[in-house]
Amino acid sequence: MGFKEKAKNTRAFIVLLAAMICWLLNIKYKRDILESLIILVIVIAVFYVISTVAIRLIEKISQMEDNKIIQDINDDDAAKDNQENDNAS
Repeated sequence: MGFKEKAKNTRAFIVLLAAMICWLLNIKYKRDILESLIILVIVIAVFYVISTVAIRLIEKISQMEDNKIIQDINDDDAAKDNQENDNAS
């Protein structure tokens, strides 16, 4: 299972959680409807961008770790092959 399948709903969850918190705070502070909607739209946009950047960053780090593991395995195999060739000689 790839990273995209694992993090498919993460962005939506983050944005909806931020919107819910914003909505609750708007109710608590008794803001006007128009002011509340403007704040809510700004919060949704900001958290959408933040979650998109975070997901892409995590995905790149995950790919780098996978590539490093594969490279380490290949290096170990190459070292074993060299050692076997030295012993055979």
